[in-house]
Amino acid sequence: MRRNAENKMLKRLLISAGILGIAVFLCVAVRLFYMQVINHEFYQQKALAQQTRDKTLTPVRGTIYDVNMKPLAISASTETVTLEAVKIKDEEQGLLIASTLSELLDMDYDTVLKKVQEKSTYTELKKGVEKEVTDKIRDFISENELNCIYMVPDSTRYYPFGNFLSHVLGFVGTDEQGLSGLESEYDDVLKGTPGRVVRATNARGDEMPFDYEMYYDAQDGNSLVLTIDEVIQHYLEKNLEMALYDNKVRNKVAGIIMDVNTGGILAMATKPDFDPNDPFTIVDEEDAAAVEALSGEERTKKRTEVLNEQWRNKAISDAYDPGSTFKILTASMALEEQVVSLDSRYYCPGYKMVDKWRISCWKPAGHGSQSLVEAICNSCNPAFIEIGQSLGISTFSEYFRAFGLREKTGIDLPGEAEGIYFSDMGPTDLAVAAFGQNFSITPLQLITAVSAVANGGTLLQPHVVKEIIDSEGNIVESFGRTEVRQVISEETSEQMCDILEQVVTVGTGKNAYVMGYRIAGKTGTSEKKAKELSTGVTGLRISSFVAFAPADDPQIAVLVMLDEPDVYPLTGGITVAPVIRRIMEDVLPYLEVEPIYTEDEMEQKDVTVPGVVGYDRAQAESALKQNGINYRTEGSGDVVTDQIPAAGAVVSSKAEVILYMGGTKSEKLVTVPDLTGMTIENARRTLSNINLYIRATGAINSEGGNVVAVKQDIKAEEKVAVGTVITVDFSDMDQRAE
Repeated sequence: MRRNAENKMLKRLLISAGILGIAVFLCVAVRLFYMQVINHEFYQQKALAQQTRDKTLTPVRGTIYDVNMKPLAISASTETVTLEAVKIKDEEQGLLIASTLSELLDMDYDTVLKKVQEKSTYTELKKGVEKEVTDKIRDFISENELNCIYMVPDSTRYYPFGNFLSHVLGFVGTDEQGLSGLESEYDDVLKGTPGRVVRATNARGDEMPFDYEMYYDAQDGNSLVLTIDEVIQHYLEKNLEMALYDNKVRNKVAGIIMDVNTGGILAMATKPDFDPNDPFTIVDEEDAAAVEALSGEERTKKRTEVLNEQWRNKAISDAYDPGSTFKILTASMALEEQVVSLDSRYYCPGYKMVDKWRISCWKPAGHGSQSLVEAICNSCNPAFIEIGQSLGISTFSEYFRAFGLREKTGIDLPGEAEGIYFSDMGPTDLAVAAFGQNFSITPLQLITAVSAVANGGTLLQPHVVKEIIDSEGNIVESFGRTEVRQVISEETSEQMCDILEQVVTVGTGKNAYVMGYRIAGKTGTSEKKAKELSTGVTGLRISSFVAFAPADDPQIAVLVMLDEPDVYPLTGGITVAPVIRRIMEDVLPYLEVEPIYTEDEMEQKDVTVPGVVGYDRAQAESALKQNGINYRTEGSGDVVTDQIPAAGAVVSSKAEVILYMGGTKSEKLVTVPDLTGMTIENARRTLSNINLYIRATGAINSEGGNVVAVKQDIKAEEKVAVGTVITVDFSDMDQRAE
């Protein structure tokens, strides 16, 4: 009996053990199925994380070149210093590492020490470390037999010309991501694709032999070739900087130079600007002080506002009332629609009544009877009110849209703004809109529309990037002329080119005149009524000028606007026209546009004085006459022993060179007189009396105006040697039109 009972108990135990075993097996099998099949990827990644070390390889960001392949933004090879704190042997070694690395990397000691004590498997200490520093770190590693500090190849963005073209180029953040400008707009093109190095590790986290390594190359970013010309950009920035300070501009200046036949932007700038190598430093001292005076959230908010304003590209992001520069478009509309002709006449008594509103002309006494061409040259508001009325609200609005002013231009830059047009235009709105008031457009929209007037009537899409190229220089994508629509006929375009040239030769744009070149353009001065009402500050204006050249075969258009100049008079004809002139004087010769001088201009144009020291009298006379230069001699020798001005000096062709025959010029210094307010002849005579020379620039060919000296390159009361050439800028002070 007992034996049978024991057998039964044994069987039960075996059955229970079997059932239990099967249950355990099933649990394990289910668990394995869950881990290996259902949740395979999760555990595979966990295993890889334990058994491998994965390092990211940073690609080299593409270069940004100007149109002539001059690098404007480059990525320099640097390294990222990393730390595997778990491998630090003891506290003493940790303190040594913290002390040395904080010094070499110029980091706070406590910050580095904290990272050392965290005992992490991977910590990024500092990016963008130069080779000179990483070489010292390698020496430190070798000397102390360390296996916890590594350098990973990296690159750092660098802008070799500092604040040059900063609002267009933009900048990148610490992670090499584009944050503004082209760096942001083309970030996906420039940044490339990161690579990886995957290495197997043992239980201690040390890397296994090379056989266990997998390497995935980083793909470097593509590069941009711009339509921007570094030389032309330099000319624009130089002259905008001068305009900013000469006119005491309170709210920035902006300028654009465009190829009227392709839509390519040759130059674009806003001043003041910033250094993209250090974009988070506030440039304006008053703004910086205002931020520092705050604390907490207020400080953060204010700092963000100031930086965003500092980075703002005024040329494309700020809409403004264009003022009388818009009369170019109003006149083009009217000529195209044939509601006016070159024979049309207008009478200006100094104002025009529209719906019981008295709208004044800039000239209170009025212009009297005038032709269409004279009305444009005089920038007469009452005449343009009539021209606008002849078009009517519907037609005016249709052309406003056709010129691209109701939409963004589509330029390949971030932050482009849209203008503001009338939601429900009435007769008074039409009257003021006809001469450019009470609506707003951006400088880019205006120069794009004016380029259409200049190029035969075709509206083009502006662009900054010419090509995208790969690391081998192969073209990936090209961007050229993109036509939007035909707005006016070639005939109307030609008529407007002729008329606008007269604005510069005899009208309100005289101060933009450049000897030997046919410049066409229009002045503009607009009120800032909304800001005056909100701030209580009166007399706020925007002075501007838009021009193109040569008038008979337009190549480039130039727009400059000064936002709130603080000088008098502050009209576009006085403040901005000289800026346009200086830009054209720089850019047109650079573009190899040949000057063609009239007979009158030949008498006024500058000449370069040849060197004739050592020549006999006959040779000297021949050399000077060949250059059209007058001279007189002092002394009775046979050979020229000295001359003033010196060889290479640029002077007016009316200047008289003095040749010393057997002697030398006086070494005595003379005092430069104040020439401000003098006419050209008075200034020339004043300087000649003390053996100084004049180089006259500006409105020197203006007829019937009040042309006086407004600026000289060597200040009054300075002491200079005899024969020194003083460059004097002249302006027609009667050009006070809007």
